[in-house]
Amino acid sequence: MTRQFLSATTGDRAPDELAAYVAHCDEPAGYLNFAHVGPPLRAAVDARHAALRVTATSDPVGPLEEIREAARKRAAAVIGGDVGVTFAASTTAGLFATAFGLAASGTLLVPEGEFPANAVPWLRAAARGGPAVRRVPQDAGRITAGALRSALDAGVVGLTVSAVDYRTGWKAPLAELREVLGPDRLLIVDAIQGFGVTELDLDVADVVVAGGQKWLRSGWGAAILGVRPRALELIAPDLGGWTGLADPYGGSAGTELGAPAEGPDRLLTTNTDLEAIAGLHASLGLVVEAGTTRLADRLGQVVAVLLDVLRHRGAEVLGDDWPERRRAGIVSFRLPGEAPEATLARLSEGGVTAAVRGGLLRLSPHVSTTEETVRRFADTL
Repeated sequence: MTRQFLSATTGDRAPDELAAYVAHCDEPAGYLNFAHVGPPLRAAVDARHAALRVTATSDPVGPLEEIREAARKRAAAVIGGDVGVTFAASTTAGLFATAFGLAASGTLLVPEGEFPANAVPWLRAAARGGPAVRRVPQDAGRITAGALRSALDAGVVGLTVSAVDYRTGWKAPLAELREVLGPDRLLIVDAIQGFGVTELDLDVADVVVAGGQKWLRSGWGAAILGVRPRALELIAPDLGGWTGLADPYGGSAGTELGAPAEGPDRLLTTNTDLEAIAGLHASLGLVVEAGTTRLADRLGQVVAVLLDVLRHRGAEVLGDDWPERRRAGIVSFRLPGEAPEATLARLSEGGVTAAVRGGLLRLSPHVSTTEETVRRFADTL
């Protein structure tokens, strides 16, 4: 390893806020698969357990609803701008609510190679009369402003895009995409790959969806759904259930639709998991305390060390020449003369957890990745 590995556990070499974040991190040595699932933070586990104990009391709803309201504020702070926040069961659920509610004719652009969660909802909605879906070409897993500009015409109503490509780690230039789209088209962002620990221009997005089970490390069952007021005017509550009504118990006892709830809550199909939201609230609290910029810098240092290891081993790294500002916490590579599946098998035997995506071996470390994990990876490779 040609770089000194930053210690994130000692106050003299890392800011106290970063050390406090890492103190809540537990994962097996050799774990480099956060793009698949992130082992929950201790704070998230404790918060879920505490919420479950609250549920066992005589009046559980009030305290957990207070936590949900606090979680809204923390999520909005990370997204930035005038965004309303609610919580769906998953990223997919949030995207389905958006896709089926988009009351606009025309064409919705979806980049080629998008993760299925950000493609299937739009294809399903198109089949039911929603905007038609058109693919935007990508260059080696990269969505660019130039490709978007070439795909635009008068019938395009918006673009849905992953903030970070799940195969390559390419960080979409959201501000540039926003500029090309203009103010009248929607920019819908699936931000699950990197939300909170990667600097993303989410303040330019009209809709932001991000589950908590990956980089936020809060476990399954709750996803952030942030919607700006202008976008909410264009998204009807077509999948909204009884919990999306302003007065679900009033009127004619459910035989007629009442007025929708205020804000993005109107898009919800059913109640959300308050215990899962408690874990998400705890994880968001640590992100806000440490700061996304600091967490992103630390993650960038870990990625740089892994890139050094791969170059030393003669690996073919996808986007090795990409600028740092366009790279998130995912690194994809292959070794000359060896199938990625064979490399993955060797790594697994050596106690390293990674994944194969798109014909490449994918590494996805986190802020808490240790020198021991990197050394195990290097030795096994």
